[in-house]
Amino acid sequence: MIRRPPRALALLALPLVFAVGACTEKLTTAGGCPALCPGQTLEIRDTVLDPVVVFDTTLAGFPLQGYESPLLLASRGDTLDVRPIIRFDTLTRYYTPTGDTLQRVVNVDSATLRVRIFRTAVKVPQTFFIDAYDVGDTTLADSLPSALEPFFVPSRLLGSVRVDSATFIDSATVTIHLDSAMVRTRVTTDDVLRIGLRLRSAESGMFYVTTSDDATNGPRLRYRVTADTAVAAISLTPSSAFPKAPVNVAGDYEDYQLVVRGTSPRASGRMAVGGLPALRSYLRFSLPARLTDSVAVVRARLELTQDPVRTVQPTDSMNVRVGLVLATAATTDLTRAARLITGVGVLTGDSARVAPGDSGVVRIEMNAFLRAWGTVNGLRDIPQAIVLRTELEGIDPRGVRFFGATAAPALRPRLRVSYVENIRYGRP
Repeated sequence: MIRRPPRALALLALPLVFAVGACTEKLTTAGGCPALCPGQTLEIRDTVLDPVVVFDTTLAGFPLQGYESPLLLASRGDTLDVRPIIRFDTLTRYYTPTGDTLQRVVNVDSATLRVRIFRTAVKVPQTFFIDAYDVGDTTLADSLPSALEPFFVPSRLLGSVRVDSATFIDSATVTIHLDSAMVRTRVTTDDVLRIGLRLRSAESGMFYVTTSDDATNGPRLRYRVTADTAVAAISLTPSSAFPKAPVNVAGDYEDYQLVVRGTSPRASGRMAVGGLPALRSYLRFSLPARLTDSVAVVRARLELTQDPVRTVQPTDSMNVRVGLVLATAATTDLTRAARLITGVGVLTGDSARVAPGDSGVVRIEMNAFLRAWGTVNGLRDIPQAIVLRTELEGIDPRGVRFFGATAAPALRPRLRVSYVENIRYGRP
């Protein structure tokens, strides 16, 4: 239970009053000072809007497949199973022998896959294995996890590497020796090579794998095509040739993660955030125009009541970020609208630091959002909506949830606003 200190009784009983700094200009005109800096006392008014959220929903599909960075490699019993997929759709099939002309590759030897892994907040197992499987099949839809999972079988095992915790500090580059005959089949038959990684250990484990975005530490496939050491070994970075349409999407699939068994904080009547695959919550407000157009907001706080999620790491704190929805009313696809939000540091509200297993009230600063929701000539450019998401979206199995707009009055979201009437300068 999150406990917060009670407000001073004086703040509950009396409005806070402050005086604007006295006028110090010394002007020759008789009414100069009162006109430019009139003495006035401004009263801060407090109001609680409840109900304030008129619509909320939980949305799936974040981030888009192929946009995870880094990739998660995890095995936590019946709770979590996540496996990175690395594509090598463009393989080198021709080479030039010493003193000869270009020839077709017929031999493959000393095939290896190099990947860089680094630790997460989860304890590193005493001993663990990373197994590499051949999961290549261009006839399957890669968006369907059930289509690739059956390929993680002994007959498709390419190779394994054992890692001991004594030799693993924070990160390590591991080399997995692959079955050269299996790689040769892919090279000589004009096929693709796609490798799925799986964590195997007697203990729970969770690691991050560097993606192909890192040219130095990203995955790399290496193999020799001749015993002649004068001919350099082939070294390849991930590549993807599928899907063919829409254009420019194939590159996003160079590496991505397959969630075989994930976690979900979903519950009826709740706004869920995080988990794997990751969720976002979309909240739409209905604020009176007076608050966004006619008064000066001193402070605005959204108060959410947290509902405990006690699955993966329930006591470890995580950040929930808030983004302002930039999609216009013409965007009816809410999942798309939930992607069109402000980035970190741009018109953002305060992030909330919470632990999944906590309960109680979570407060999020909303001042910047209220200013963005002002109208111009009675029209508003963007809807009064925000999105809640986790900071490590897509690679953190933890999730949180809050009571939604349909919950009991004591549990549903509310907005606490402190404001003053707009200051008017000139002669009273």
